[in-house]
Amino acid sequence: MPAQYQPRTNELSRHHIRSTTAEKIKQIAMTLTRLIIPFISLIFLIPLLTIDNNNIAVAFASAETEIDINSDTINMRPSFPEHWGPPPVRQTRDFIQLPGEYGRGSSTLKKWIEEKMAEDETRKLDDTTTTKWPEKILVGMSGEDAKAAVLEGDSTLLEENVHILPHDAMVTMDYREDRVRIFVKDGLVVSQPIVG
Repeated sequence: MPAQYQPRTNELSRHHIRSTTAEKIKQIAMTLTRLIIPFISLIFLIPLLTIDNNNIAVAFASAETEIDINSDTINMRPSFPEHWGPPPVRQTRDFIQLPGEYGRGSSTLKKWIEEKMAEDETRKLDDTTTTKWPEKILVGMSGEDAKAAVLEGDSTLLEENVHILPHDAMVTMDYREDRVRIFVKDGLVVSQPIVG
């Protein structure tokens, strides 16, 4: 190559090195920005989770606990009555006061508790107005207590024809007027026993 072109080639290679270095610096800056922004946003988000000086509501707080920042322990609310069954699995993410002595939780849980409390009140009224099976509601009783109530309510039934079965038991589909099946789950009646 002629000598007059060599400096030009050196100039181009220096320019290429400078542009490559600038691109690498830009890439490193973008990567750092992507890593730092989430941490900065967390610093500003944490104070937003504090509602007031006495209560802290975390977005995904468990419906089973109430957090008191003035205490060293987490307060567990009383458990629900056994005959209510399990609370709803899918719940909203709000955090409100629940009825009774159940603390705080979601509005879904509040509605479920109110429904179960209303059912209990209805059951108490039914128990005081009707005293014998089949009018008496046996749901929520233990299997043995329900069997005794069925035998007391219908004197024509024989004890061997009143069966206590798991709620998911397979049974024959024949109809017999001298038989009563009592379906239980965890020892408690889950559906009103009927003749058949």
